[in-house]
Amino acid sequence: MSLNSSLYAGTSGLGNTGNALQVTSNNISNMNTLGFKKGTASFADTLYQTIGTNAGVSQVGLGMNVDNVAQVFTDGSLETTSNATDLAIGGDGFFVVSDPGSEETYYTRAGNFSFNESGALVTSGGHILQGWYVEGDTGEEYGAITDLILTEFTSPPDATEEITVITNLDSDAESKSMVLSNLFEYDEENGTTVDSDGYEYQTVVTAYDSLGSSHEVTIYYDKKSDTDWEYIVTCDPDEDKRALVTGTDAAGLLGRGTITFSESSGDIVSMTMEELTGVIGGVDVIGNNTVDDVHFEIADSDAIQLDGYNFQIEYNSATDWSFAPAPYTLPANYPNAEIVFSNETTIYIALDKNVDLEPDIKISLDEYAMDGDTLSFDINDPTELHIQDLKNVVYGEETYNNTTLSINDASVMTTSVAGISIEWDGSDWLWSGGLAPTEYPAAQIYGDATRCYIDLDDSDNEDDREDIVFTFEEELPGLVTPSTITFDIAGSTAWRTVTTDEAEDTGYYQFTADFLGGEFGVTETDIAFNIGSKFNGNNWVNNSLSSTQYAKASSTIYQDSDGYASGDLTGIGVISDGLVSGTYSNGQEIALFKIALADFNNPNGLKNEGGNLYSATTDSGAAITNKPGQNGLGSLSSYALEMSNVDISEEFVSMIELQTAYEANAKIISTVDEMMTTVIGMKR
Repeated sequence: MSLNSSLYAGTSGLGNTGNALQVTSNNISNMNTLGFKKGTASFADTLYQTIGTNAGVSQVGLGMNVDNVAQVFTDGSLETTSNATDLAIGGDGFFVVSDPGSEETYYTRAGNFSFNESGALVTSGGHILQGWYVEGDTGEEYGAITDLILTEFTSPPDATEEITVITNLDSDAESKSMVLSNLFEYDEENGTTVDSDGYEYQTVVTAYDSLGSSHEVTIYYDKKSDTDWEYIVTCDPDEDKRALVTGTDAAGLLGRGTITFSESSGDIVSMTMEELTGVIGGVDVIGNNTVDDVHFEIADSDAIQLDGYNFQIEYNSATDWSFAPAPYTLPANYPNAEIVFSNETTIYIALDKNVDLEPDIKISLDEYAMDGDTLSFDINDPTELHIQDLKNVVYGEETYNNTTLSINDASVMTTSVAGISIEWDGSDWLWSGGLAPTEYPAAQIYGDATRCYIDLDDSDNEDDREDIVFTFEEELPGLVTPSTITFDIAGSTAWRTVTTDEAEDTGYYQFTADFLGGEFGVTETDIAFNIGSKFNGNNWVNNSLSSTQYAKASSTIYQDSDGYASGDLTGIGVISDGLVSGTYSNGQEIALFKIALADFNNPNGLKNEGGNLYSATTDSGAAITNKPGQNGLGSLSSYALEMSNVDISEEFVSMIELQTAYEANAKIISTVDEMMTTVIGMKR
């Protein structure tokens, strides 16, 4: 019996040592398998036989078994690659993948992922990587864990909302124009809008509409005085689709304003802006709506050829909209205007009911009108709707040769008037006839023998009273009385002053552009004009990079816009927290999704499925899923793959140990065989 037991013990040693050698050989064969985790075999003694001895009852072992084959989940070394979707986990955790043909979920450390023909991020075996979809602009994940499938092969365009133009304007420059915006005139043959002799400097920045088309926005600058510059913002007239300027001489003129610099430092002190509203100007709203809530559409541009100031309409729920009651009268140029249709949000006006009752002007309101709401507006002559200037200036014989005219504030010229005359009586400048023009009843005239200045709006601020200035190069000795100057005012209410309140949201003034021409301005966009100075609610504060007025040639220091055209996917990037982003040909980077990792309370309880895959079991426990770098999970490395953690030198040592054990167990069997041969030979 004892010889047989010894034989069986040796046999168990041979068999189980062979099993352990199989673990070692499997490790060695997978030494280049991605993410492979080596196994280790441990042994345990097996059943014991009780025998009697002089010392009493004793036990004799009957051999051994393989106690356990465990995997070692230490990190393998990393190998760099040229593929952004090759991923390695540094630390604990597994990639979560799903079988596209079933609802089975698997786990792997092998990160050799790629996009298949459907845009799914898959393993080499076709299993789809799991994670969360994210908001493209913030990268914040939403929803449940799901298959990661790329759908954003193109980056949608984004309309420009801000242009940045940082310039230096030469402090030694001289003024080249009286009112820069008055020089705007489209020369289709040469493709120019402002004569080069009329401005000091220009710069161009590209803006984009909501469909991704690019448009050149040109800013012209000219010096106004020692520290003041004026500017206009323009685009190609053929690309200006604003309903109230399309087809007019002002198409392409978006805005204008002034920039005031410090005389000592050359930094920005303040700025102003006016935007060109178009044929309809002077809009005023009293009631439920605001100016921004009212949209005009020109249905028949041929019906609008003359100025018409101060249309007034009022809402009454019983009668809808009507022209304001007596003593109101319609503008002289449109005495036959009539409201042909109206309700709480819509007003159609025919400007000449004697011709037809088809609407010439359509008005849309964003908010429902309420009783007592009123709306007033003007019509500007479309041939010169942006012009605010003095025309047909005639000097008397005594002032003809030595008079300089300057217009310091064109914005106050809101009404066209012909034949205004002023005269010098020997001590003062006076209105001819003694009264200011009826269109400018508050206008005041001041001056002496060296200069004459006119305040058209009777400003309370003395610094703002010199709207129109006639300067005589020398005193006029012996000037006969009266000496006269006559002129016409070309007025317009198409310019709307942008208030600092409107700048508080972004800190910058905004002008309105429409490159697409949607009905009632639905495709209009407000574009902030950033010259490097921001309004903080009280003052203009210069940024670290801002426009300046230095004594050097005018130049563009920096220019940019925040819009962009559509783009095609050109690359993929993955960062350590699992966020996957797409890089597009338009220079944009959009967050696509975030990769999930999983861990287990007992990773050794996982079941090997082959193909570098594991599945969860009762022994492993349920997967604990989270984002990389959180809750004890490792972080990701892109352009890298985790190799096997097999150490070949350790495996060779193990193999030698097992070989020695195997040979020793074989020796036991051969020894027992010799002993049994001796026993059999005894009966001979």
